[in-house]
Amino acid sequence: MPLGVAGALLAATGLQAAASLFGGRAEERRAERQAGVLKEQAARDRELTEAEVRDFARNQSRFFAERRAALGASGIDPDTGTPVLAAEDFATEVELQKQRIRMGGEIRSTRAEQQASLLRQAGRAARRAGVFRAGASLLTGIGMASEFVGTRPPPDVFAERITI
Repeated sequence: MPLGVAGALLAATGLQAAASLFGGRAEERRAERQAGVLKEQAARDRELTEAEVRDFARNQSRFFAERRAALGASGIDPDTGTPVLAAEDFATEVELQKQRIRMGGEIRSTRAEQQASLLRQAGRAARRAGVFRAGASLLTGIGMASEFVGTRPPPDVFAERITI
C-alpha cells in the first residue's frame, strides 16, 4: 500500500510540476503578445504624430498666405518693415509648435516601448518562476514520497478509520 501512495504522490507531483512549467510559459507568451501590441502602438503613434505635424504646418502655411494676401490687398508691402518681423515671429512659433507636437508623440511612443519592454521582462520572469515552482514541486513531492517507501502503516490505522 505505501508504494501505491508514493506512486500516486509522484504522479500528482509530476502533474503539478508540468502545470507550473506550462503556466509560466503561457504567461510569457501572453506578455509577448501584449508587448507586440504596444510596439505596434508606438509605431502608429509616431506615424500619427508626423501626420499631425504635416497637417499643422499645412494649416499654418494657409493661414500665413491669407495674412500676406490681406496685407497686400490693403496696400501694405509684406516684404518690408514690421510685416517681415511679424512673419519671422510667426515662422518661429510655427516651428516651435511643430517641435512640441513631435516631442509629445515621441514621449507617447517611448512610453509604449518601455511598457513593452517591461512586459517582456515580466514574461521571462514568469517563465523562470514556473521553472522554479516546478522544481520545488518535484523536490517536495519526491521528499514526501520517499517517506512512504519502505514503511508500512500499523494495522490499527485502518481499523480506526472504519470505526468512526
